[in-house]
Amino acid sequence: MKSIQGKTMLTRKSYYIIFLSLLLLMYACAHGPQRKETPEDLFLKAQRLAHNNKIEEAVNTFMKIRTFYPAQKLARESLVSIANLYYEHEDYESALDSYKEYIMLYPVDPKAPYCLYRMGMCHFKQMSTYDRDQGETEKAIQVFKDFLARYPKSPYASEVDLRLAQARKRLARHYIYIGKFYIMYKKYDAACRRLRFVKKNFSGLGLDNELSKLMSKACKKQ
Repeated sequence: MKSIQGKTMLTRKSYYIIFLSLLLLMYACAHGPQRKETPEDLFLKAQRLAHNNKIEEAVNTFMKIRTFYPAQKLARESLVSIANLYYEHEDYESALDSYKEYIMLYPVDPKAPYCLYRMGMCHFKQMSTYDRDQGETEKAIQVFKDFLARYPKSPYASEVDLRLAQARKRLARHYIYIGKFYIMYKKYDAACRRLRFVKKNFSGLGLDNELSKLMSKACKKQ
């Protein structure tokens, strides 16, 4: 009788041990080492997040590639992708910083011209109306001129030419606006100087007729 009871207890103990072992094995399978995400995995994940407008998560995922795989080509692609994400969502200051960083890190990379073009566009998109401060307009003009000096044969050159003309016209209108202000308060000498400056530096932008009329009014009354 004791022998039977001993065997029964041993059997139960064995089942208990086997049951615990199976539980531990299942836990280990579920929580064991995960496959390390490759740069390609992370890049695709970031693109999906960006497509779903999860911008912060997408940027963080792109940053993981730059942090853990800095020597990989996708690290460069991630920096451009971050800049483009910011640009597309009108965070032009953040986009500008990322495009600048790309040019600083990879000045001879094939995408450097694109990043310089986008830097100009970041300023262009932030230009104020002609009656306001023209700091961003002046910065856009400078970047576009720099672009054309460096990359005159770039596929973006024609677009840059157009944007440069538009920015210069905005700045010229600003100076004409100031000239009109001086005329209104009969400060003809100051008005004439301002309008002559526009004529010398901003001709051929479609403002010549208006400028001539204003100059005939201001400069004859000095």
